[in-house]
Amino acid sequence: MKFLKKLLPFAVILAAALLLLYLPDIGPERYTDLAAFFRTELKRQGFSGYAVAVVKDGSVLYLDAFGTDGKGEALTVDTPMAIGSLSKSFTGLAALSLAREGKLDLDAPVNAYLPWFSFAPGGEGGDGSGVLLRHLLSHTSGASDLDFDDAHPSAPDLEAAVRSMAEARARALPGAERHYLNTDYQALGLVLEKASGQPYANLVVSRILKPLGMEKSSAEPDKVSGALPYGSGSFFGAALPRRQVLPAFSAPSGGIVSTAEDMAKYLAFLAAPEKKKRPPLSAKAVPSLFAPLVPASAYGYGWRVAGEGPDRRAEHSGSLEGFSAQAVVWPERRAALVVLAAQNSLLHSALGMPALAEGAGRLILEGEAPRPFPLGRLFILLAVAAAVHLLALAVQTGAALRWAREVKGRAEALGAKGPIVFARVRCAFGVAFRIALVAVAPALLTAAFRRKVGWALAFQLEPGLAAWAVSACAFGCLRNLTRLAWLRGPRR
Repeated sequence: MKFLKKLLPFAVILAAALLLLYLPDIGPERYTDLAAFFRTELKRQGFSGYAVAVVKDGSVLYLDAFGTDGKGEALTVDTPMAIGSLSKSFTGLAALSLAREGKLDLDAPVNAYLPWFSFAPGGEGGDGSGVLLRHLLSHTSGASDLDFDDAHPSAPDLEAAVRSMAEARARALPGAERHYLNTDYQALGLVLEKASGQPYANLVVSRILKPLGMEKSSAEPDKVSGALPYGSGSFFGAALPRRQVLPAFSAPSGGIVSTAEDMAKYLAFLAAPEKKKRPPLSAKAVPSLFAPLVPASAYGYGWRVAGEGPDRRAEHSGSLEGFSAQAVVWPERRAALVVLAAQNSLLHSALGMPALAEGAGRLILEGEAPRPFPLGRLFILLAVAAAVHLLALAVQTGAALRWAREVKGRAEALGAKGPIVFARVRCAFGVAFRIALVAVAPALLTAAFRRKVGWALAFQLEPGLAAWAVSACAFGCLRNLTRLAWLRGPRR
């Protein structure tokens, strides 16, 4: 009977999983229409709202918005949203534009433009003097956010943010390994200012936004943050309103603000550049944006490159507190898409956004797409598992006195203290293990994601899972400490 009671929580979770698996799903098994796909997947993928744009052959094929922002206001194709790391593609485009005019040498060392640029001594990759501009573009400078604060929230301006790289010890020689780093692109943004003689925002406006008619976009995040709608996080799929404030120095790496309609203009140019009369970059030069810059990194000018032949694609995601984005360009197919969401979480970025991009991509290129995995149901299952787990720990804590009596009863029956000693060791180990797990979890997450992840970032990215983990450790410690306390007391 006791064994069956121990299995009860697992049985409940398994029953919930089977129920969610076999419940009738919404939407067709195969989609043939973009509007039906995005309308249905909003709920299936657990998003509160997003705006989408699809272009082909230089024209807008589909443009629409669904759902709401973090405060319940309806989203439109003109709603400004932070695009996160999609901003890097604008920096890459500006860099190639200057290079084609001879104002920037991508094979020159960063020191040629920023004489003070350096890394901390003692790193395997040197002092930074060998870092070229193409290494910044391809995230192969050798520095990693494991060695310094890539967010540097207290930096007052772009130069201060870049100077923080002096704290990093290079983990690899320039060009040898890719370590994704926002400060690489912030350094590049500062170089662009020196090479052009213009502030970064003015450069992007004059060379990209104005020529493409992107009138509702901005490269001055600190000035437009107040106009941004509320974004939202996700607590097991439930939207949590989040207010995003973007620092000025984030523009080159992740601070550009745009709309679905403006991004459609941007992607239409990239997919079919010859159709633009006054383009930011010549049609012959645009393919270079999607070519890897160094052998060690499949990363172009702000784009991750994958595939070959007609299926070659350039893509990038964006992830900020409250907002997420995903863009894909198929250069040979002359097509592209973007999804801008007023919601962000680790699961949305890792599973939801790629599912939307994959499904829409198949619809664009093949005319149909299978129904993707329902992330919304996974959120429900995780919520059930968390609730059952924590409830089980609470029940065990409440039953600590009975448990202690049973242990003491066994010890008296045997005429030995062995069961009590074993129980005390087991409880003490349980407390120590959970405290150690909370302490080492950031290191484990950092190793898994190859980027620095602390508890603060974990709660920002996935508050539900982070709260579950911390609560489970706290409840587990409380249960074991309560059992230890009753084991020390007299048997009653």
